Amino acid sequence: MPPSSEPASRQAPKLCYHCGEEVPSGLELAILIGGEMRPMCCPGCRAVAGLISASGLETFYQQRTAYNERPPELPPANADQYLVYDDPQLAAGFSETGPDGAITARLLLGGISCAACTWLIEQTMMRLPGVSMALVNLQQSRLDIRFDPAQLPLSQVFARLDALGYRVRPFQASTQRLQMSREYRLELRRLAVAGLGMMQVGMFAIALHAGDIQGIEGQYQGLLRWVSLLVASFVVLFSARPFFSTAWRHLRQGALVMDLPVALAIGLAWLASAWATFTGTGQVYFDSVVMFTFFLLLGRFLERRARQRHNITWFDAQGTLPDAVSARRNEQWVTVPRVQLVAGDLVLIKAGDTVPVDALVATGASAVREDTFNGEPLPRRVTAGDTIYAGTVNVEAAVQASVLGSYLESRLAALQRSVEQAQTGKPRLARLADRVASWFVGAILLITTGTALVWSQLAPEQAFWIALSVLVISCPCALALATPAALTSAASALRASGVIVRGENALEALSRATHLIFDKTGTLTEGALAIARIELLGDASREQVLAVAAAMQQYSSHPVARAFSELEPAGGLQQVEYLVGAGLEAQRDGHTYRMGSEPFCRGQAPGLAHAPAEPLYWIALCRDSQPLAWIGLYDRTRPEAAAVVTAARQANMEVQLLTGDSSSQGSILARELGIEHVRSGLEPQQKMAHVQSLQQAGAVVAMVGDGLNDAPVLGVADASFAVASASDLARTQADFVLVDGDLHSITTTWRKARQGRRVIMQNLAWALAYNVCAIPLAACGLVPPWAAAIGMSLSSLLVVANSLRLNNRPRD
Repeated sequence: MPPSSEPASRQAPKLCYHCGEEVPSGLELAILIGGEMRPMCCPGCRAVAGLISASGLETFYQQRTAYNERPPELPPANADQYLVYDDPQLAAGFSETGPDGAITARLLLGGISCAACTWLIEQTMMRLPGVSMALVNLQQSRLDIRFDPAQLPLSQVFARLDALGYRVRPFQASTQRLQMSREYRLELRRLAVAGLGMMQVGMFAIALHAGDIQGIEGQYQGLLRWVSLLVASFVVLFSARPFFSTAWRHLRQGALVMDLPVALAIGLAWLASAWATFTGTGQVYFDSVVMFTFFLLLGRFLERRARQRHNITWFDAQGTLPDAVSARRNEQWVTVPRVQLVAGDLVLIKAGDTVPVDALVATGASAVREDTFNGEPLPRRVTAGDTIYAGTVNVEAAVQASVLGSYLESRLAALQRSVEQAQTGKPRLARLADRVASWFVGAILLITTGTALVWSQLAPEQAFWIALSVLVISCPCALALATPAALTSAASALRASGVIVRGENALEALSRATHLIFDKTGTLTEGALAIARIELLGDASREQVLAVAAAMQQYSSHPVARAFSELEPAGGLQQVEYLVGAGLEAQRDGHTYRMGSEPFCRGQAPGLAHAPAEPLYWIALCRDSQPLAWIGLYDRTRPEAAAVVTAARQANMEVQLLTGDSSSQGSILARELGIEHVRSGLEPQQKMAHVQSLQQAGAVVAMVGDGLNDAPVLGVADASFAVASASDLARTQADFVLVDGDLHSITTTWRKARQGRRVIMQNLAWALAYNVCAIPLAACGLVPPWAAAIGMSLSSLLVVANSLRLNNRPRD
């Protein structure tokens, strides 16, 4: 017998350096990484680790926070199985070709576990020939890669990712939604099983507790215990499984997390109760096990549900574009898929159509509504040589335009990338409970272990039960509920007052806000033009002018027409003609009426005076050669805006105004509302950069916006609001959505956030004080396990009851 066989049998099992699985006895596949021989459990792990080491990326193993997934036993040696993706028609579903011939592909990756995986993938792919960009979105498990197909086939990209040990397939929004839906249904089933188990075991527990007080026959007590064991066992094995798997995964890396004492409490309480059931002695705590499992799962389920409901993908913005486009091919107009457009193609964009790609107007004149980018309701006049952008709407007349590039090179795609950058870069505020619990978990385990050791010497038969009492009574249930219970109550109260809360962390950030920044159009203003002033120039009365104007605007698709939609129109209009970029002309009672721009009306009425100096949007109305009136339109300020700005300033918050409107309207509105800091004519990226500069200086920024152009800055702000009229994208990026559009809800939310922070601090103080007082009593053997379970439940109920105070309306 070899002399080393017996000592080897007592050695701890070796774990694979790559995936963490146990290395089979006698298997020697170790390779040199970081100057040391690292054990590997299979040829697959050895191949992947060898690839990482050979690529000079060994520091990946120091950066990762979780083990990698175990790759297939025989990873593909070549790209043959992925050659199908070299077919251009198949690849077109998840990639686009730029004007320089480079391909940008979007790939869905499975097996990404932490930020170190992101670093590894990006570094590895950037080392391949022909790759100019490789960006991993950890939140969506997506890789965006741009490469030269002449140097690197798409099949080789798939093969290299597969060789790294990640499952790779084309990224589709439907695929991602399917994966999220699968996870959602599994968590819902876990929660449902825990809820049903809690009700069933709770009924049995009532009978058992009543029997302890009034007496119960042993056969009935045993029956109730055995049925409770069966139900609780299924809840523990199925519903509570995530707690055990998370605790074990982190424990293998030496990390202590909140799930560790949770898993220990559930596991040991179940084991002790099962032992009591088998032996017919002691107490059972199955009701505490299933109740604890249910409430923790409920909090996590609600958090994930909110995150999935508001998750947005790259394709949501692209989905607003038309799938088919009229393009000029072989001297005739044909309908082609939008994804087949290349730079230089001539496309026809009819009135009312959404612009499919960024393009240069070749022939024709029209106006495009660009509220997607600048939030302004007035369209921009475009003629030959002007650029129009994907996602905007052509509102007046058909134009022919020359395509400038693919969707990925468009302004809309750049805006969407800014949104994703804001999503990825936005710092998530750690929960206060987590900051306290990170130290608390280790202390619980040490105290429980010390108690067991001491009592094993004093009274071995009581050591387990006293240690269990310490673990149960110190179980951080109240600590775990301290923050989510308060946030849930605050969110419920805000929902009742017309505010939807999307980001839990934003409530804590909002309570510390130092800057409140507003967008202008659709936020401080109503976002729709209204009649502000009428300057009469002829013999027609105000009522006559408005009636004729309302009748003429019925034939216009221009946003100006909305200002006249509620007025009673005059009758008798004939031969109404809409002149693109000029205005309207009509016949009525033998007279020719014109309504529109100053040059257009002056062509018929040379005596038309210049528009008044007041900074409004002026349109003229004339009859034959006689000027009738100047009609001034404006975007009305919300009536509550001034009060909200004043309340913010009184709360020592600095109020600023950022707007994409380059006119003087921003400065005028700022003076009207008492806002000292205003910046006009800003692009979405400039707004985001301004907020980031404030944050770098130590400011906590709350942003209020409306419109797609506000989505990036809403995403990067510490706390953000979107009014009810906000586009879906802006609403998705906002932490709070004002359903009724009332800006007073901003003040309500801010006050509720401050109250919520106070309640959280009270909950944390109580949870810690309870443990400081209760743990010594339990360690001294003065608290039996059943009393520890009751104390834990009462502590949790007190935290919940205190949090329910947040359902009251905040005080003014």
